[in-house]
Amino acid sequence: MLHPSIKRWRDWIPADCPGCGRRVARQGLCADCLGRLMPDAARPRCPRCAHPLDEGRCPGCGPAAPAYDRVVAAFDYTGLGRDLIHDYKIRCRLSLAGLLADQLARAVREAGLRADTPDWIVPVPARRAALLRRGFSPPAEVARLLARRLGPRYRLDGVRRVREGDRQVGRDRALRLRAQAGVFACDVMDGLSGGRIAVVDDVLTTGATLQAVALALKEAGAAHVEGWVLARAVDRRREPPRGRVLQ
Repeated sequence: MLHPSIKRWRDWIPADCPGCGRRVARQGLCADCLGRLMPDAARPRCPRCAHPLDEGRCPGCGPAAPAYDRVVAAFDYTGLGRDLIHDYKIRCRLSLAGLLADQLARAVREAGLRADTPDWIVPVPARRAALLRRGFSPPAEVARLLARRLGPRYRLDGVRRVREGDRQVGRDRALRLRAQAGVFACDVMDGLSGGRIAVVDDVLTTGATLQAVALALKEAGAAHVEGWVLARAVDRRREPPRGRVLQ
């Protein structure tokens, strides 16, 4: 961990914007890229899962209400947002964790953290193969930084995998829900019974993983579970062309 005084100086050192490569006065996104990253505030969203409501109904929740109570997303999984997640997860750019945590912390504050402060922040546990491949867990790194920025307690092992489960890429919502059933379990935590839990993940696509985690937490006694995600997947037919992130 960096000494606080060193971290303050580091934050003011000029660096390249991760979105466009332009030199900026301090580490982070330039103003133009930050503007491109922000979700469209005029676009209505589902109050439960944060999916855009282009046709007046939510395509993500389905006929039954999810086990989680709400989702807070920093940005949409499209354009620059998708590129940043790709760099963080696939290219293993751990240095992006702080920038991404800042964006999610901003979104949580805007969604009303003070009125609904969770008792715990827990990350979605990574699959063993992914952890060995990357050397770190993307949700866990962001969750740890969020706890420092926002104040709730953080627990790495609050939720654990009972079994590894298969990769979910390419599966529809029904298949993902079936595949994730019984994958997660929750250990006893102080204040869990009747408590509020924030579950951190990188991308929310169909909500199957968050659904499985929320079920495990509520079966263990949690009263309220919300997902704090870096990016919310949207209808791919509406996505703009993929941009280029400079290394």
